[in-house]
Amino acid sequence: MKIERYQAKTKRVNRRRVYEINGYQYPGVTTVLSVTKPAEARKALYEWRQRIGQEAAQAISNKASSAGTRLHKQIAAYLQDESVEIPADLGGYWESMRPILQDVEEALLVEGAVWHDAGYVGFPDAVMTYQGKLCVCDWKTAIKPKKREWVGDYCLQVAAYARAIEQVYGETGMKVEGALIAIALDDAPAQTFWLDQAEIQTHWQQFQQRLAEYYVLRPRASE
Repeated sequence: MKIERYQAKTKRVNRRRVYEINGYQYPGVTTVLSVTKPAEARKALYEWRQRIGQEAAQAISNKASSAGTRLHKQIAAYLQDESVEIPADLGGYWESMRPILQDVEEALLVEGAVWHDAGYVGFPDAVMTYQGKLCVCDWKTAIKPKKREWVGDYCLQVAAYARAIEQVYGETGMKVEGALIAIALDDAPAQTFWLDQAEIQTHWQQFQQRLAEYYVLRPRASE
């Protein structure tokens, strides 16, 4: 089963990027999380950059970003039964992720826009049936494995996607049964973090708090 794929138009309003869909202008989920990132997380990032040096930190960030963007493109092609071409420098990441992709039974939506009346737009990497459950998935790449306590914002991200999916496709009766965060590593099997429905609800409540903080910092009227 496929579901309708929507697109959101990117606009600049008061020097800020927003997405326009159905006549409304909303920030993206990742923008909300970036603007409201807790002080301790900002401090940890700053200290990491200071510890290894700004140049080295930027090189690591650029490498991870490039690998992530290109891997996303190939995963999207795979899920849509299109040709996949894996360059040599992505081979490790692809092999890391491939066992997970082989467990995908059906991809209902790949990289479509979803939105929520609470005031945000999201772009889930996939809505799919995975190991028998309908879930929302977000693909990530990392240089080193991550601990569960380090992926809090990823959990908020997929929870926000899940609730938006249920709103946009509500007439179909779609109910998200779980959320999968899959992190590809260059030299090891991908990490997976699974959120069940109860965990999605908990993180959805936390995301709503961050969204409220965002609109205090960036009032709707100014957008």
